[in-house]
Amino acid sequence: MGDLIRKFAVALILMVGVVGCSDNDNALKITGPEVSQGPGRVYPITQVNFASNDGVQVSALFGVRSGSRDLPVVILLHDLGGDKNDWLSGTGAFVELLEHDYAVLAIDLRGHGNTPLPEDRQVLELVDLENSFLDVHAALTWLQSQDGVDANRVAVVGSGSGGNVAYVSLGVFPEQIKTGISLSPGLWEVASLTPLVIGDGINPFEPQSMLYMVGDQDQLQGPDITLSYVDFARNLESLTAEPKGLRVFQNSADHGFELLDNVPEALDLLFLWLENNL
Repeated sequence: MGDLIRKFAVALILMVGVVGCSDNDNALKITGPEVSQGPGRVYPITQVNFASNDGVQVSALFGVRSGSRDLPVVILLHDLGGDKNDWLSGTGAFVELLEHDYAVLAIDLRGHGNTPLPEDRQVLELVDLENSFLDVHAALTWLQSQDGVDANRVAVVGSGSGGNVAYVSLGVFPEQIKTGISLSPGLWEVASLTPLVIGDGINPFEPQSMLYMVGDQDQLQGPDITLSYVDFARNLESLTAEPKGLRVFQNSADHGFELLDNVPEALDLLFLWLENNL
């Protein structure tokens, strides 16, 4: 990927619990506040596969509450260089969506994770990024056959370059995707600094109902130029039909789904947007 400028960051949250005990009743004991355990909720998460129109076998993680009926669905798209597992290991967004009664489908875009490239190629090319919306289409088709979900109420949420793919997918499939959220979109070609994965050459192309979120200090610093993710998001927002929104978080350099973990307002806005538009 030497011909692409990219930014990829994964935040790994490691939570460690320590329990100590002693046979000596007089030993020092450390206690904490009593917490009601309650019944809890079970969310089966399974790995699934489905084929795209051009023959790519797309790998995904599907989560839905046991015994659910007609839940709206959120499709999650990772950043360049990432994979579907980032939505579980790098952020709590997958589980948060399940807790808010959404079915969740996190997919590996072609050339990432367990999703191969077309024709068994080994090197990711620009055409693969431009055609990643076909993987989203494969997910939409697969959802039509699934119990417990409402395949007519689908949103797509993308992180980083996945936000570009979310934008393109919404523009190509406005009848099948009701709304979307793009977190820190931005992808440029190095030599010309041309914006990439923005739906060029696709007709008809009608992006609408998209919320863009980005940190005001999220930038790529080159030797002679600074590229702004805020500017990229603002340009996509200008090409998007209503309903739409752009939220720039001040004093934040968080990128992609980092915004949802580190900027409290961002996660609230995500759920408010889904509630009002999905």
